[in-house]
Amino acid sequence: MLATDPALHALSRGPLPERLAHAAQTDAREELLMLLASDQAAPVRLAVAENPRAPFHADQLLARDPVAQIRASLARKLATHAAEMAALRPDSAGWDTLRRLAADPARQVRQVIADTLADLPYAPHELVLSLSRDPDPAVSEPLIRLSRVLTEADLEGLIHDPDSRCAVARRLNLSARLAEGVVASGDVRAMTALLRNPTAMVPTQLLLRLAGLAQGEAEGEGKLSKALAERCAATR
Repeated sequence: MLATDPALHALSRGPLPERLAHAAQTDAREELLMLLASDQAAPVRLAVAENPRAPFHADQLLARDPVAQIRASLARKLATHAAEMAALRPDSAGWDTLRRLAADPARQVRQVIADTLADLPYAPHELVLSLSRDPDPAVSEPLIRLSRVLTEADLEGLIHDPDSRCAVARRLNLSARLAEGVVASGDVRAMTALLRNPTAMVPTQLLLRLAGLAQGEAEGEGKLSKALAERCAATR
């Protein structure tokens, strides 16, 4: 609800430095922050987006802001509380706003959410899985490589996607089962990435299979052969 207090309206129309200061104040009136969320000056709207005490109505408004940087800052703020908001569904307006931002047309907005969720052990599975399927590797790869929320079944499904396979092969502490899935795909780029992943579990039998595939490479390519030699040298 917009403020009707003339004093608050006056504050929202004051000099730019004062509006910036009010927008950043965590104890500012919610009505004032709501007014400042539609300020003509982008730095003021950005300050509201970064304000952890901004009302959810202001966040909803800023999620549609024409400036991608403002939406990205809002996304970063909300993503840090993704687990709590998801637990409050379906009553959490913040959760709905975060989900909308996760489908934002600007890559930088989706990427901020993915980068934040990748480090959260209790990030919402639904959101992590959705972003791990994002067509842009800058968004999907951090989650595929690092998120502890993704299950083995999730990652097996991602191996079937040629655009995700290399990211799975680079995953931290990749299991032997998933390593076998990467090799079974026959994707040379993914198998090369697997061999160059020092944290991946690659059993001896799988290394022998890879060695056999390397022998069959076309002359002059040798991608698997080189990666295999590098891995063997690193384990000596």
